[in-house]
Amino acid sequence: MCPVSGMNRRSREKDQVTQKDSMVTTLVNTSNKGPSGKKKGRSKKAHVLAASVEQATQNFLEKGEQIAKESQDLKEELVAAVEDVRKQGETMRIASSEFADDPCSSVKRGTMVRAARALLSAVTRLLILADMADVMRLLSHLKIVEEALEAVKNATNEQDLANRFKEFGKEMVKLNYVAARRQQELKDPHCRDEMAAARGALKKNATMLYTASQAFLRHPDVAATRANRDYVFKQVQEAIAGISNAAQATSPTDEAKGHTGIGELAAALNEFDNKIILDPMTFSEARFRPSLEERLESIISGAALMADSSCTRDDRRERIVAECNAVRQALQDLLSEYMNNVSRACARGSGVPFCVAACVGTGPGVRRERDGRTKAPLWERGHDVHAERGFSVDDKIAGKLCVFASWSC
Repeated sequence: MCPVSGMNRRSREKDQVTQKDSMVTTLVNTSNKGPSGKKKGRSKKAHVLAASVEQATQNFLEKGEQIAKESQDLKEELVAAVEDVRKQGETMRIASSEFADDPCSSVKRGTMVRAARALLSAVTRLLILADMADVMRLLSHLKIVEEALEAVKNATNEQDLANRFKEFGKEMVKLNYVAARRQQELKDPHCRDEMAAARGALKKNATMLYTASQAFLRHPDVAATRANRDYVFKQVQEAIAGISNAAQATSPTDEAKGHTGIGELAAALNEFDNKIILDPMTFSEARFRPSLEERLESIISGAALMADSSCTRDDRRERIVAECNAVRQALQDLLSEYMNNVSRACARGSGVPFCVAACVGTGPGVRRERDGRTKAPLWERGHDVHAERGFSVDDKIAGKLCVFASWSC
């Protein structure tokens, strides 16, 4: 049995389940508001929706039977899944028809809801198996192409090369057809792009494969011909591996690459947010101001690239520019407050703890404690007033960073 829950659906077949789910949910909720002034049995919408669910189920059955006939590895599982859908579909047809005739009956409504959920579960399992069969079919074609490629590499003469390359070309045509279908089914844009790039690389290098192999057979003693042939073979093998990885969404470089562009900008913003929390006792304007300003300008440059992008709307572009300027000003205000706190700490030793808290006490516990203190009268807070000034400046730049990140990312 193939588990339905926890599956990572990557193909567009998931949309079909969502569409059917919407139909069933609408059908269930047709009379959810209780009895109306109309006569019983007059709910035409429920009958129409029931017919739509029945027609959609029939379409699934036809496609499922066709896939089961073509599948070699999952034939038994697909046949069983089709029969389950047929059984649950018939139960759903009867239950929905009875509910549509008597929409005020809570018993019939509950029966139809249970039948609807069972049908959705059966259809989902059928789609998962069909998707698995599609991937397995593609992988089997990839294996055949790899074997044909190895045969071309092991050709001993030009006539043998021509025959083996002809077989390789036939398998390439089949693979390209199956891979193109899979590419259209993929929902992840990154996987679709990877599949398209791999197919393009395979087509490009396959045309050079025969020439490079022929040159090597004619001049086996020349190192350059061997190097050219090996290079083309490697490119073809990498393209085949790229198709396999894209089909299964298991690219080995996904985790290493992570999210570029927006992800890098968000990470830089988080890092900068941590860098601005400094110890006033060790704060030096000559040491920290240039590095913080340089880091912020680097982040703003990245945001400017997004603002200048052709796909960025004008209102969002203007907002990004405005927030960049606001963050610049907030940083200058924070640095000025650091300098003022250092001056006050040097002039008044008892105020040092409050200055430290003002600049570095940004954790949740300290903020809650600060919020409690601000309820006291001003004359009782004493040096806490300086702390509140530091908090307000630090909160200001933190807020600007949040807004800046939301509009940039």
